[in-house]
Amino acid sequence: MTAETGGSANAQAFANQLGASIAKRYSELGFTVTVEPSLDLIPFDLGGYRPDMLAIKQPDQNYIIEVKESSQRVSVDRFREISELVQAHPGWRFLLVTGDDEISAGDETMLLQAEQIKHGAKKAESLIAKGFSDAAFLYLWSLLEGMMRRQSIQRAIPIERLSSLSMINHLYSQGEMTREQFHECKDLLSVRNHIAHGHQDTQLEEGCRRLLNLVLVLSSEWP
Repeated sequence: MTAETGGSANAQAFANQLGASIAKRYSELGFTVTVEPSLDLIPFDLGGYRPDMLAIKQPDQNYIIEVKESSQRVSVDRFREISELVQAHPGWRFLLVTGDDEISAGDETMLLQAEQIKHGAKKAESLIAKGFSDAAFLYLWSLLEGMMRRQSIQRAIPIERLSSLSMINHLYSQGEMTREQFHECKDLLSVRNHIAHGHQDTQLEEGCRRLLNLVLVLSSEWP
C-alpha cells in the first residue's frame, strides 16, 4: 500500500484511505483482518512475499490481499505466481484489490456457475427473438463478465475484481483468449458502453448475435 517513490502526499493519503476502507469492508463481513501482517502470520511459504493484508474467516474463506491504487501497470505475471502458491492451499485465495475495482468485498463468492451461464444464454436468445435487443445485450454482457471473473479465479489470475477492460487485456495477455476473441471483446465493450449510456445503436441485434456467439464459444472453452 506504499505510494511510489517520489509520489505526492495526496497519493500516499489515497493509498492509506483505500487500505483502511478495504480492511473495514472485510471486517464488516465477519473476517478477522490484519493489515501489513508479519511473515510468521502466513501459514505457508510465499518465498518472502509479504502481503498488505490478511482477511481470515475459517475454515474456507481466507484471503491474502495485495492493495494497489490503480490497475494500471500492475504486474499480473508476478501476482499470478503468488496466486498459484496461495491457491495450492485449500481455503485460501489471493486477491489483488485496486482503487478502481468494479466489485466490492464479498462479491467474489457469488460468481455465476457453468449451468447458470448456459441457462442465461438461452434466456438471452429468447429476448433477442422478442425484439428486446438492448436488454439481451446488457444481460449477455453480464454473463461474459461473470465468465471472465470465474475463469480468472480458476486459472489463478488475480484480476477478478478489476474492470472489464482490464480483465479483457489481462486474459488475452495470459493466453486465455485468442487474438480474434480479444478484438471481439474490445469491440463489444464499446457497444456495451454506448447503450449503457442511453445511446441507440442501429446494429444492436447484430451485436447481440455476436455477443451470444462469443459467450457460447468461451463457455465451451472455459471449464
